[in-house]
Order: sequence, then structure tokens, then C-alpha cells
Amino acid sequence: MLADTLERLRGLVDPRDVWILTSRDLVKTAKSIAPEVPKAQVIGEPAGRNTAPAMAVASWLIENRADAVAVLPSDHRIEPAARFREELRRAAKTSLEQDAIVTFGVPPTRPETGYGYIETGEPVGPGSEFHRVIAFREKPDPATAARYVSGGRHLWNAGMFVFPPRLLLAEVRAHEPRIAAALERVPRRLGSRGAEQALEGFYREVPSISIDYAVMERSKRTLVVRAGFSWDDLGSWQAIGTPGSRDSSGNVVQGKVLLLDSENVTAFSERGLVAGVGLKDLIVVRTADATLVCKSDRAQDVRAIVEQLKARKDLDEFL
Repeated sequence: MLADTLERLRGLVDPRDVWILTSRDLVKTAKSIAPEVPKAQVIGEPAGRNTAPAMAVASWLIENRADAVAVLPSDHRIEPAARFREELRRAAKTSLEQDAIVTFGVPPTRPETGYGYIETGEPVGPGSEFHRVIAFREKPDPATAARYVSGGRHLWNAGMFVFPPRLLLAEVRAHEPRIAAALERVPRRLGSRGAEQALEGFYREVPSISIDYAVMERSKRTLVVRAGFSWDDLGSWQAIGTPGSRDSSGNVVQGKVLLLDSENVTAFSERGLVAGVGLKDLIVVRTADATLVCKSDRAQDVRAIVEQLKARKDLDEFL
């Protein structure tokens, strides 16, 4: 997915201008996947602190090197790449002209309860495709999600942002001063022992908070543009199946899977055969050490199972 994300930018962004933030234990892997990206620009976070600290420290390091920055999570499916690059170029231009944080809103194709939504307002000018943001809405319940989809004013929050780095830092100072204060102690260039220790200190000190909570829900300088490309967040098993990959019964399979008289089933087998008869609206996942079965509309709730597993004192024996 990281390689795909970088490939989508080819022709628009020079690899020497790419920065990768990942967990510390994935730095070596990320460098091998992205050999054209300068090694000093692959940064390992010593602890997970969600998106606000990550975007703040990246903007801090890049502020004097770039007029506009695009934040692009790697766990997305986006097609076609050429359309995405063109829209990203327009978003960067608009972010500079309007001095705004631009985010992409994806027209919803289903009443998804696992995504946040963006409520769109008036365009910034006559005929403009960029709109003011009325509000960022948290992950809704099924009834609210259905209302969002039917109303036409709400878009999925894709979690991709384009902005002048100095603007994001100004918004962080205004709305999340704990992060801003910790940032002042981080050198603009990493690599030395002292700089790495300062980065460690930053991640120990800052709160774990998303950019939506920290900045986007409070800022008056946010715009949204309706995405013209196809997008899906690969954060759930349901996202494996795009409309084009499903068969005539709405099923999508990977690995050794056999389905009979089944509809709208997503089935994945990493090891061995998965066979189903008369199934409907289910997700079935078989890996080497576990099997998951859940209703399709509960795909985002799998994280609750993970949390229960983490809480078990007999986890090693249980698995």
C-alpha cells in the first residue's frame, strides 16, 4: 500500500520531496520500499499518538522547504491515479490562494458507520468546486448515516489534507497549544542524537489526538472539495470488495474460497479452504491462527474484538 501511494504521485511529486512517517519498527521496511526517498525523510515515531502530532511534527520539519503539503495515508484505494493527481494539484493551488486547509470529501456510496462525514457549505466563489466546511461529523449510527447519504450534503471524510505547513502550525498553536509547546523543542533537522532524544520527548509529552479533534473541528480555515476519483479506506475487511471486483451475486473472494447460493459475502482465506452455503451479507476471514465471521454492516466493530483480546490475561493460551 505504501508503494501504491508513492506510485500514485509519480509525475506530480519528486520522490526527493516525499516524507514518510511510520512506526519506528517499520522504518527499515519503508526505506526498502521507497529507495528514492531520502533516508533522512523516513521518520520513525517512537510511539503512536494519532494524526495531530504526526501532522504537526511533519509540518514543523517541512515548513521552510515547501509552500504546500499533502497528507496522504497509505491505507487507501484510489483510482484512477491520473484523476487523483490532477485533483491534488488543484487542491494545492486552492490551499495557497485561499490560505486554507483543503480536505477531500468522498461522495458516499453506502450509509457507512465506520467513517466520519463532512457537512458541506457554500462554495468559496461562483461556480467553485471548493466549499466551506460547516462541520466535521463523527462516525454516525446507522440511521444518521442513512440520513447523511440521502440528504446529499454530507461526504465521507477521506482523511487527506492539503495545506501550507505554516497555516497548519498556526492552527495547532491556536487550538492545541500542548502540541505546539512540545514542538518548539524539536530541532528542524533530525539525525543527531540530541534531535532524536528531542523527538522522543515530544512523543512522550503530547496527547494522543486526531487532527479532526485537534484542529479541523475547531478551525475556520477549512475547505472541502468533492472527490472525483474512486476511494475506499482499507481499514475494514468490507473494503476488500470494490464494486468491480464482486461477482453477479455481490460476492468477493480471495484465496481458497467456495461459495454456493450465497449473496453479498466477502470471504478471505490465508490458509486452507473456506466453504459457504446459503450465506448472505457476511464477512468470513480465515488466517493462520484465527477465523472471523461477522455481518457485513458490523465490519468496523471488529476492533471491539481486538480490544477484548488485549484485555485477556490468558491471551497466549487463548490463541
